[in-house]
Parts: sequence; structure tokens; C-alpha cells
Amino acid sequence: MTVSETECGMARSSKTTVDTAYDKLLDLLVTFTIKPGTRLNESELAADLSMSRAPVREALNRLIADDLVRFEPGRGFFCRRLSVQEIADLYDVRLDLETGALLRTMSRGRTVELEAFVAHWREALTKSEEMDINALVQADEQFHLELARLASNAPRVKYLCNINDRIRFVRRINLEETGRYSEALAEHADLLEAIASQNTDAACAILRDHLLRSTEEVRQHVQNALTRIYADDVA
Repeated sequence: MTVSETECGMARSSKTTVDTAYDKLLDLLVTFTIKPGTRLNESELAADLSMSRAPVREALNRLIADDLVRFEPGRGFFCRRLSVQEIADLYDVRLDLETGALLRTMSRGRTVELEAFVAHWREALTKSEEMDINALVQADEQFHLELARLASNAPRVKYLCNINDRIRFVRRINLEETGRYSEALAEHADLLEAIASQNTDAACAILRDHLLRSTEEVRQHVQNALTRIYADDVA
């Protein structure tokens, strides 16, 4: 079981109806199957999910706390809008959280967990060419989450999980661009080597440069995401 499944709430030992509604709505929202700004009709969602309105409403309220849904008094629930500034801000926070976690991890010196992380991802990188885009996006997200998890700070990982949900569609657009994933894999490999050699300065610099590059490309990625989301409307 991966860190994303255990710590991001994607897997539960005994799901309630609300959990099921939450997971299904989350998938619709983070992939923008429900388009940005769309009003969310509880009755229609309940019918689509084959459940009553009560768990759907509770799930929507939970998604408000995740900043994936907003509620307007007198109007109801709405899918979040896709904002360049919001996505850029989230990338900035992600950078702070991940670099802080890496610095904390490296300050502890070599550990069994750190060595296992490096060994696992060295092997995983050799199999990346066999993956489709969905697997690549998941692997990229998992790599960064597991690295952050090594700092043993559960709230940090929780915040990163929320950020990942909110930037996943844009992140996918980034990785789909020609050559970008190959470059990202090379950056991951360089990071693993710096971590393995206990070179804290190099590891932090590589991670920061890796994440800053993604941040600088956000504006175009958001525009590309909007084009993808609304492609059916203009076809």
C-alpha cells in the first residue's frame, strides 16, 4: 500500500457511504470531469452515484474544507474555478513543504528508511518507459509524497495530499508535454544520487530547481488545461 493511499485517505478499511460519495466526487472534481465553476446539483449527483442526498451533501461539505468545492448561500454548491494565481500559489506552498521535509530528513543522516527509498526509486526509474501517462502521473506524485513522508511529519504530508488533489490536472498537462517527463525522471535520478551520497546542499538545490521549473510553467499549463476541459464545447 502506498503513502498516497494510506495518508491521503484514498483507502479505508471500512468505507462509509459518505466516504464512497467523497471518493467518487473527488475524482470527478480533480480531473475536472465536472467543469470549473459548474453548479453542483445534489439530487442529480445522488442519482448519478446511486445513493441518497444525505451522504452526497456531507461529502460536498467535506470537499469545501478541501477547497475543491465552494458554497454560495442561496445558490448552492459549485465546483472550484481554475485560477492561475491559485495554482501558482499552491506550487509555491508545495515547494516550501517538500524542501523543508527534505532538509529535515537529510539532517538526520543515513537511515534504513532513506536507503530503502533510494533503492526502491532507483529500480522504479528503470521501468518508467513501460508506464502510460496515468501511471507516470501517479508515480511522480508518489515519489514526492514518499520523500516528504521520510521527515515523519503527518500534517505536512496531509497538506501535500490536498495540494496534489488541487494541482493534479495541471500537473498532468505538464508531464504530457514532449520531453518534460524524461527531464523530470533525470531530475529524480540526480536527486536520488545526491540523497544517497548524503549531499544535503546538492539534494535541496536539485529539488528546489525541479519544483521551481514546474512553478514557472504554471500559467501556460493552466491555459492548456482550460483548453482541454472545454474542448468538447467548441468541437
